[in-house]
Amino acid sequence: MMMLRDYKKEDAQTIAGWIESEEALYKWSADRFNQYPLSGEDIHQNYTSQLETGRFIPLTAVDGQGNTAGHFIIRYPRDDDDSTVRFGFVIIDPALRGKGCGKEMLRLGIKYVKEHLSASRIDLGVFENNERARHCYEAAGFRPYAKRTCSMPIGIWNCIDMELFIGKALETQRLILRRWEDRDAEDLFRYASDPEVGPIAGWPPHQSVEESRDVIRNVLNGKEAYAVCLKEDGKAIGAIELKLNGHTDMTDRDDECEMGYWLGKPFWGKGIMPEAVKEMLRHAFEDCGMRKVWIGYYEGNMKSRRVQEKCGFKYQWRSENVEVPLMHEKRTGHVSMMTKEDWKRLSHLQMSGECTFR
Repeated sequence: MMMLRDYKKEDAQTIAGWIESEEALYKWSADRFNQYPLSGEDIHQNYTSQLETGRFIPLTAVDGQGNTAGHFIIRYPRDDDDSTVRFGFVIIDPALRGKGCGKEMLRLGIKYVKEHLSASRIDLGVFENNERARHCYEAAGFRPYAKRTCSMPIGIWNCIDMELFIGKALETQRLILRRWEDRDAEDLFRYASDPEVGPIAGWPPHQSVEESRDVIRNVLNGKEAYAVCLKEDGKAIGAIELKLNGHTDMTDRDDECEMGYWLGKPFWGKGIMPEAVKEMLRHAFEDCGMRKVWIGYYEGNMKSRRVQEKCGFKYQWRSENVEVPLMHEKRTGHVSMMTKEDWKRLSHLQMSGECTFR
């Protein structure tokens, strides 16, 4: 069992003792410290001035017996922005490496941000030559978004910047819509491997749990991508996403987006997807500031069409010979749309009992 507590001055010497070489020092601290070996006093002095800003949070991980097991810091990289925090100085007791302790500490750090800070995004940097750390960050849900070159005292190193969005979970009467996690891979494979689920939506069935895990890390990782989960067990049974400008060809505006979704076959016909779509519409218009939400389906996908009709989307156009890259074919596509004004009107009618979104 691991837990987090506030950093204490006496932790510094333990942390310094974990840094086993000059190369390890720079992998851990970049150019923040320029002498090896590092002392506990060096670390504590570096922290003292930053603690005074109130925008620097050093945390120590301890095991069930209270022994120091790991350490990292959370800081605000910009004085005028509380929406992003950055993890740094991430380190685990060398005796505990390879046992999942680093991932567990990061999970606790993410939980800390969710519960105590207002940030919606966490970022961090990792050197390309620190492969073990990079894999640990990926396992915790961080995804690369940029690369840069850093001039270090012992050479030129490539740095990968990674990020994780921590949008709050959305809830309906029966559902929780939350961020995807690596642990969802088996549930994703269970439903995404069904040949009746993916192909009609434009993607082939998953062939393995490993493929599903890769999809979680590299496809279902958008800022507004959510797993659809039943409240009763919290397990992923489908997906829903708002594809923002730059990730959809339906719009080039920042105040418009495209919605996409799918649901595991055992849950069809239970009203689950209309329930999820209605909450995502609320989230799009109230929380994300959208003015329009676009949506589409391929010819023959009558279930998706019916969901869109039930939720009040207005049909816009039909397109022939639409490329479906993942299926290596062309199809007929249908596009619908909802404006914020239409959503407000429908919501008002629903509240008054005059409309139930059909």
